[in-house]
Amino acid sequence: MQQPMQQPMPAEASPSPAPSVEPSDSSAAKCGIVLIGHGNTASALLAAARDIIPGDGLADIIAIDAGAGQTPELRAGVCSAVEEVDEGRGILLLTDLMGSSPCMCGLNESAGHGLALVTGLNLAMLTKLALADRRSSLRELANACADSTRRSVCVKIRDELADRADEPNDD
Repeated sequence: MQQPMQQPMPAEASPSPAPSVEPSDSSAAKCGIVLIGHGNTASALLAAARDIIPGDGLADIIAIDAGAGQTPELRAGVCSAVEEVDEGRGILLLTDLMGSSPCMCGLNESAGHGLALVTGLNLAMLTKLALADRRSSLRELANACADSTRRSVCVKIRDELADRADEPNDD
């Protein structure tokens, strides 16, 4: 069984606030962010986002790879991550699937902390967070993540076989 993997912030890194959003208060505390996903999805998405977004806006986000599901190690890892990132403004929990073991573990282990949950973890959410002012409210950050996901989803269909079937046959 795979152990949960955490991606903590390097000691020397500190996130830079985005200049475009005014903070909801003057506190320097930020909303903490924890990613939890099946397999290696959380750490892989965080690594991809860090590769494409310059700066250190994602430096203090912790990714936890749940592996196969809820285990005592996963519960301990989530509890530790929540304690580490909560600066008093609460936790934004991003998970891959609503109702899944990693999601439910995140909800259970974050009891006692302010919490906003957004499911459907993806790269659009993380790029949004890299530029967001994390001193905003949990609700604002959660809504920004959900909005970025909605805008990033597109369905395009090119069914050339069906198009040819609609054309008249010259035979």
